[in-house]
Amino acid sequence: MTPAKYGQDEERKQARLTNKLHAAFEAKFLEDGMLHKAEGIIGQALQSGEDLRILEWLRDFSLDAKQPVFAASVLRCLGRQEHLGTSSWRSELVRDALALDDVEIRDAAVQATELWSDREILPVLKSHSEPEPWLRDYICDVIDGLGK
Repeated sequence: MTPAKYGQDEERKQARLTNKLHAAFEAKFLEDGMLHKAEGIIGQALQSGEDLRILEWLRDFSLDAKQPVFAASVLRCLGRQEHLGTSSWRSELVRDALALDDVEIRDAAVQATELWSDREILPVLKSHSEPEPWLRDYICDVIDGLGK
């Protein structure tokens, strides 16, 4: 396989995953505590045996400030995935999401952290200076919960 062909194939696979996720979110709103089709789509993609590439794409989707609703939805679904990436991968994702201007993406990052129950993300939450009072309170609650 030539490098150019490989690149086009990668782009097609990424576009297919993006389109499937967009369609799933358009078909049904993502609700707390309710199973969503996008979770299965993400789970299937992760089981493809190409974890590193898929994780990179999911990270890109989750941090896409140009599509904040989509980014936050993907991030919330990632929070529902067990054993997603490594602890350092999750920590970096949360750190980068918290650095974005969009409050919905930052909220989704905190929700994902809470669902993962990964204590190694605590330093990221503790070092974040959140301007929104309600989200700052939520972050404190998650820190307290994970610290126990």
